[in-house]
Amino acid sequence: MVNPLESDFPTRYDPGPVEARWYEFWEQNGFLTANADSSKPRYSIVIPPPNVTGSLHMGHALDNGLPDMLIRRRKMQGYETLWLPGTDHAGIGTQVKVERMLAKEGKTRFDLGREEFLKRAWEWKERYGGEIINQLRRLGCLLDWGRLRFTLDETLSRAVREAFVRYYEKGLIYRGLRIVNWCPRCGTAVSDLEVKFRDEDAQLWYIRYPAADGGEGLTVATTRPETMLGDTAVAVNPDDERYRALVGRLLELPLTGRRIPVVADAAVEAGFGTGAVKVTPAHDPADFEIGERHRLERIKVIGDDAKMTDAAPEKYRGMGRDDCRTAIVADLTAGGLLEKTEPYRHAVGTCAAVTR
Repeated sequence: MVNPLESDFPTRYDPGPVEARWYEFWEQNGFLTANADSSKPRYSIVIPPPNVTGSLHMGHALDNGLPDMLIRRRKMQGYETLWLPGTDHAGIGTQVKVERMLAKEGKTRFDLGREEFLKRAWEWKERYGGEIINQLRRLGCLLDWGRLRFTLDETLSRAVREAFVRYYEKGLIYRGLRIVNWCPRCGTAVSDLEVKFRDEDAQLWYIRYPAADGGEGLTVATTRPETMLGDTAVAVNPDDERYRALVGRLLELPLTGRRIPVVADAAVEAGFGTGAVKVTPAHDPADFEIGERHRLERIKVIGDDAKMTDAAPEKYRGMGRDDCRTAIVADLTAGGLLEKTEPYRHAVGTCAAVTR
């Protein structure tokens, strides 16, 4: 009889070698591979592709555990199952990773140029993108690895372009001007998922817009005085008794020599600030929608480089937005048009690449 105290049987279960051995067995015997010619009923799931820029976390483990259970259940019920694997390019995240690598070499993406930078990005993906694949294998996910795809694979890119063209030709989608999240550092549009909000202490400036006919004007409150150069209206709530008589009248837009109308729009919160808001359709999503409803002109006064454009008055052209803000506040003060300022704390959207 063997003395259990002298046995070489491990006292604790080590899943590493056991799970790796069985997963290899499943792969070698084709248990993960879907047969397109099978006569069995079919069941398939496409993986929500994780980004190649990092590693899986507990949320990914849960997210992939659920479809894994569904696939296993259908497989045991006699279905031909396909769980299609894939990874996502995470454009901004990958760009940031590669740029940091270049910074260690004392270079920027502009030093390399587009083609060479893309080459470096692909090299980075090939080197580091396999980590999440190994993690999915370690989790035991029944993915058909022979069908692994990457979102920038040529076949997928071509399929996306083809799909969008077909949608457009069928009238299911259209082209039009919209407000996007733009990062001047990255030099690209940023999805809502890549915008991180952080609370910041700021100022609320109260600016008087004189009436064009010499009558009563309006005072608006804003956290971004520099954008007033692109104002094309002032909006008030249609139910706000204070301003009902002013709707349709013209105001003098300070520092510009332009005249803009007062419009009534239900999107305006009568309780915020003075209840009258400046409308800059080219620089704010809510203002853009107001502009669409009232057919207002869109004047882009801040360029992709975060500097004032030629659409701004000559004095401010080429200024950075922060310098322009300082200059405008000084000019409004000198002209007696700045009524007051007060502290204001609000959430400011920032590109995730900048906050990483």
